[in-house]
Amino acid sequence: MSRSPESVRPQHSIQLPRYLIVGGLATVSHYSIFLLMISSIAPLPASLAGAAVGTLVSYQGNKRWTFACDRQAPWPGPMLRFCVTAFAYNLGNALMMLLLLDHWQQSPLLMQIISSAGLTLVTYWINRTWTFKHENL
Repeated sequence: MSRSPESVRPQHSIQLPRYLIVGGLATVSHYSIFLLMISSIAPLPASLAGAAVGTLVSYQGNKRWTFACDRQAPWPGPMLRFCVTAFAYNLGNALMMLLLLDHWQQSPLLMQIISSAGLTLVTYWINRTWTFKHENL
């Protein structure tokens, strides 16, 4: 059974702000690790290490708050889908970082901000429509 556009809009008005808050917390985690490591290792591995920590924060926050539902999906459905989505996000992040590092010699932090911003709404849509789809039924 599909939902009418009217019933979907209120969910977006709740879920998108929550997704952005969880994403903000995950980004703070990501950037904290990135900034701690950037002085001792290259920007790309520092970014990937931060992404791993941010991914854990993001999964827990989105599963428990953004897309939470009384009815849980069968194990390990959402977790596997989230890992695929996070892998795609992190691969996109790494590719964007490589391109920016190679073609635009600016601050690595600025490049990380551009990369994160470019991927946020895409991953919201993927997480809402695929990753946590059972929680949204």
